Amino acid sequence: MPWLLIGICSLIYLLDGLIHSILGPLAPDLAKSLTLTNAQLGPIFSANLLGQCIGLIVVPLLGARLGQRSLVLLSLLGFGLAQAATATAYDANSLFAWRLVTGFFLGGALPSCLALVTAAAPVARRGFAIMVLFTGYGSGATLAGVVASLFSDAGGWRTATLWVAAACLVTVVVAALWLREPASADSPTAAATAVDRPNPLELLSRRYLLGTLMLWLLFIALLTISYCLTSWLPTLLVEVGRDRQFAALSISIFSLGGIVAALGVGLLIDRFGAIRTLVAFLAMATVLLFIVGQVLVSASSELLLVLLGASGFFVLGAYGGINVVLATFYADTLRATGIGWAKSIGRIGTVVAPVLIGSALTLGMAQTTIMSMFAVPAALSVLCLLVIGFNQQRRNQKEFS
Repeated sequence: MPWLLIGICSLIYLLDGLIHSILGPLAPDLAKSLTLTNAQLGPIFSANLLGQCIGLIVVPLLGARLGQRSLVLLSLLGFGLAQAATATAYDANSLFAWRLVTGFFLGGALPSCLALVTAAAPVARRGFAIMVLFTGYGSGATLAGVVASLFSDAGGWRTATLWVAAACLVTVVVAALWLREPASADSPTAAATAVDRPNPLELLSRRYLLGTLMLWLLFIALLTISYCLTSWLPTLLVEVGRDRQFAALSISIFSLGGIVAALGVGLLIDRFGAIRTLVAFLAMATVLLFIVGQVLVSASSELLLVLLGASGFFVLGAYGGINVVLATFYADTLRATGIGWAKSIGRIGTVVAPVLIGSALTLGMAQTTIMSMFAVPAALSVLCLLVIGFNQQRRNQKEFS
């Protein structure tokens, strides 16, 4: 197992989780510093996602010419410098612009990291290696609340942003020295596969249409919960009277629940099957998210943290697990295309949700109501999984009849 390569790529995923999630716990300080309204914060929260959507499409096109290692280094340098420039933002527009650029380069780095790990890992351990990447993202999201809390009284959001940028630039040096592209990436088989590219329209063929649409809805729903909660939860908590350090810590607790789940969800899927396991996880998430909203004001700090940790366990555990469903739904020749489209469309859908939440707060919707409404996409995810399971079962019966 090429642990050094996996470790460096996981560190880049950690930086992705940290960069995206840290804006949520920093938002109350940032809004006060730049005099931003909730309506202005919504697009800023979405900027990173919008940039990633563009980067996911544009940057990988250079992969054949530059190589995956070079793309990772250039993208890593790009989002490190953009993160540093974010600390110079002086209003909503400049902050949006730098978050957009940061997301663009992150979108370029993440697929290349996944490609490197997939090419380097032994086939028998490939699933485990890829799961380590998602654990890296969860670790970064967990660190976000801790970092924001540390700098709340030591320089504020600008200093925190600069320290994260410094971590990115140090990682550039580490990757330049020790990240190596696996030999298999340049093998004749890989080259032949790149030439004979599958037609994306096959995803919407009669065989795959229903499942493809459900997978797209599934990723939109779960990414909406994950990204919107990490962005808006601290602000919601502050607005109902919780202190800022508690609000920052809430993100870490929520993400920590996901890291714990990642260690065991694969074993449960192997034992009970993906659909059954994930339906159970998301049914629990639906109930917990609704309860959290109802007790957002009244619950003790300890109880609220326990509920948030449990919510993160089931929501983020399910998000990691649906990659198993996605990877096994399509035929081998269409798998990479199906994965790429599902993840890209999932991100596009989540660009809108943070803006809607900001508008809802501006119009006077209660914070408790907004929090409980996260149960809706969780319930929708249960329905999507049931449809996918039924569709796969029917398809298998036709193939063996």
